[in-house]
Amino acid sequence: MKIGIKKSGIIIIGNEILNGKTIEKNSNFLCRKLSDRGIEVNEIVIIPDQKENIIEKVNLFRKKFEYVFTTGGIGPTHDDITSESIAEAFNVRLELNLHAKKILKEHYSDEAFTKARLKMAYLPENASLIDNPVSIAPGFFLENVYVFPGVPKILEIMFVEFIKTLEKGKKKFQIMLSTILSEGIIGEFVGQIQKQNLDVEIGSYPYFKKKSFGVTLVIRGYDKNSIDNVAKKIFDYIKLKKGNPKLF
Repeated sequence: MKIGIKKSGIIIIGNEILNGKTIEKNSNFLCRKLSDRGIEVNEIVIIPDQKENIIEKVNLFRKKFEYVFTTGGIGPTHDDITSESIAEAFNVRLELNLHAKKILKEHYSDEAFTKARLKMAYLPENASLIDNPVSIAPGFFLENVYVFPGVPKILEIMFVEFIKTLEKGKKKFQIMLSTILSEGIIGEFVGQIQKQNLDVEIGSYPYFKKKSFGVTLVIRGYDKNSIDNVAKKIFDYIKLKKGNPKLF
């Protein structure tokens, strides 16, 4: 069976990210895991806990990408509005999910099972649950939108298992090349090579060490012959410039 290219978008939801109180870690984790699965991340946005904003971005992303992943806003507090926002985005009811309620009720004592915690069992109609072995309250998905909590340690454990259920996409081949030359020396040549090979991505990343500096080039693409050809051209050019090129 031929594996196709899978594209995705990530929506990070939370005022605490935008006001600087919390460092955003989830997108980096998701990008790495999705890349391993052959699912390309094409866009990431960070938005506040505002219903209109969430609805707008979810509807935009679910039309653009095969997969949409959201993090944040599904807890028990007043500003956790992701579930109801996604229900409105899909034009479905927010309803008490009996399976989610059962999971929560079995975990908490009668005294601890408060109205706030019951709120986490209200999900969009027809949503399917995503298991949460850490804090119990499940995530969910509806069509191609997958909704996770914002706490990194919880999301990571949930996602490592859940991603196994997603269809694999076509992985990109990658070659990395380093040189002691600066971007100012190699930039023009690398730019010309990029223009001639639009099916290949060439990323240029300077590095600085105690006694040296240089550039690492990351060459990626779906066709191995293309990236091999690009890497060879750049390697030969850097070698000619005595830039000590190294492939890895």
